[in-house]
Amino acid sequence: MRNHRALRAFGGVLAAALVALAFLPSDVAFAQVGQPGGVTEEAQSMHRLYLVVLGMAFAVFFGVVGALLFAVIRFRRRRADEPLPPQIHGSTKIEIIWVAIPVIIVLTLFTYSAVVLAKVDRKADPDALTVHVQGFQFQWRFTYDLRDLGTRSPVDQEGTISILGTPSNEPELVIPVGEPVEFVLESSDVIHSFYVRDFLYKLDVIPGLENRFVVKPVKTGVFRGQCAELCGVDHALMRFTVRIVTRDEFDAWVQEQVAAQAQQGGNAAPAVKDVR
Repeated sequence: MRNHRALRAFGGVLAAALVALAFLPSDVAFAQVGQPGGVTEEAQSMHRLYLVVLGMAFAVFFGVVGALLFAVIRFRRRRADEPLPPQIHGSTKIEIIWVAIPVIIVLTLFTYSAVVLAKVDRKADPDALTVHVQGFQFQWRFTYDLRDLGTRSPVDQEGTISILGTPSNEPELVIPVGEPVEFVLESSDVIHSFYVRDFLYKLDVIPGLENRFVVKPVKTGVFRGQCAELCGVDHALMRFTVRIVTRDEFDAWVQEQVAAQAQQGGNAAPAVKDVR
C-alpha cells in the first residue's frame, strides 16, 4: 500500500510539473526549452518542429524513467528468503509494442521535418523583395535594387541602395513585415556565414557561389545578426542589425536613402576594395 501511494504521489508531481510548464509565460518558457520562437513564418515553423521533437524526447525520457522506477519499487526484494517474481521469457505483444513505438516516432518526425524543410527551402515568389548580401573581411554590404523592392516601389527610377558596414559603424538591414524577402549571399574573399538568431537560420557565404534563402517576417522590431564562421582576426566585428518595419515605413526609408545618395552624387556605393 505504501508503495502504491508513493507511485501515485510521484505521478501527481510529474503531471503537475508538465501542466505548469505548458502554461508558463513565453519568456519563461523560452528559458525552459532553450530556443526563441522566431520572427518569421519559417522560424516559427522550425520552432514548432523543435517543440514536437522536444516533447517526444520528454515523453520517452519520462516513460523510460517512470517504468524503471516502477520496476525498482514494485518488484524490489524485501527479504533475503523471498522468492523471485515470475520470470517472463519472451512476449510477442511486448516486442510488437517496443518496435512499433519507435517506428511511429521516427516516421512522424521524418514527415513533419520534410514538410518544414520544404517550406524553409522554397523558392522566392515573383513579387519578393530581393536583398543582395556581400560578406567581406570584416563587414557586410546590403544592396537593394530599386526595380526589385517587393510588392510595390516607392520610387520610379533605376539604380541601387547600398548599405555598407565598417568596423566602427555596423550596417542596418531594413525589410518590411508580412512580405517575402529573398536574400542572395555572396563573398568577395573568404567563407563567411550569415546568421540572424531570431530567423533561426544560418547560411554560408562562399566565394564564387551564390546562396539564397527566403523569409517572411511576421513581427516588427530590431534584431541582431552576425557572421557565424571564423573568417579572420576581426571576425568578431562582423555584426549587423535587422530592422523589420511596416511597408509604409520601409517605403519612407527607401525614399530617404535615395535622396541621401542623390545628394552624394550617385546611386551606388563604391566597390568594397575601394573602401576597406
